[in-house]
Amino acid sequence: MQITAIDFKLGSRIETLDELGEQNPDWQTDRLLAKTGIVQRHIATSKESPLSLAEEACRRLFNVVAPKDVDSLIYVTQSPDSTIPTTACLLHERLQLPKECLAFDLNQGCSGFVYGLSMASALLRTGQTTKCLLVCAEAYSKYISLHDRTCRPIFSDGASAAIIEAGGSGDIGPFVFATDGSGAPNLTLKDNDGVDGVDGQVLYMNGPKVLDFTMDAVPASVMRLIEKAGLSLVDIDLFIFHQASKVVLDRVGRKLGLDETKMFRNYQDMGNTVSATIPVAIKQAESLGVISQNMTVLLMGFGVGYSLAGCIVRT
Repeated sequence: MQITAIDFKLGSRIETLDELGEQNPDWQTDRLLAKTGIVQRHIATSKESPLSLAEEACRRLFNVVAPKDVDSLIYVTQSPDSTIPTTACLLHERLQLPKECLAFDLNQGCSGFVYGLSMASALLRTGQTTKCLLVCAEAYSKYISLHDRTCRPIFSDGASAAIIEAGGSGDIGPFVFATDGSGAPNLTLKDNDGVDGVDGQVLYMNGPKVLDFTMDAVPASVMRLIEKAGLSLVDIDLFIFHQASKVVLDRVGRKLGLDETKMFRNYQDMGNTVSATIPVAIKQAESLGVISQNMTVLLMGFGVGYSLAGCIVRT
């Protein structure tokens, strides 16, 4: 079983930290940069939506896999274009996938790609599908004011698409999961009480509380996962964590004692695309030659929910 191909499409408008600083003169952008590590992010234009970004990401894959061969579609999002019907059905129609195709939405955020991998691999192992199109598409920016110092410098808009299939020399799994619903109020949508520039609900994040969950759950889950896989930390060739921010990955790396050369980072010019961060990072790592054949890669997403999902991928 393997991830055969990955591609992505980001929001077309680039928004820099310097621009946000000009609009918010009271912000200390040097301190924000030191914490987030994010120089710029990608924002969907008025003509773009998570669905349109997802469609473009999928079409980029169709140079590798023909759409007629896709028999399952999993659409991961927390900023859906539609809830009734599911956005997966809308994307299915746009892509003209076969009618004999499973398609559903998965409402997950930062752990969503690994959740999707778990579902895709289960469908493949049980013979229910042969080629799964796993899509992650997010546009958190529509929930965030330009003047929100906590969220605006972090989140990006973008979509990824991946083909998962039963063949190939690699493998996917095992998986670990963790959930702490008591943390739900710390990263959530709230009613809009007149927030400037946002139509509808507004994103709220209690950064310190989310960081506390991360530091409790991620290192412990990494150790639980490698034990489940019969491995040790030194057996992992590359760690691809959810690209939350610099301070998050710095602290996770230190707590686990990881070699920095084994931690892939791309948040600097990409920002945090929520469920799409891990697949975008995989694609970039492949393009840079950081991922090659016969590697053992650990993936772990964590955040909103609170939710965590991790797995081992053997290339």
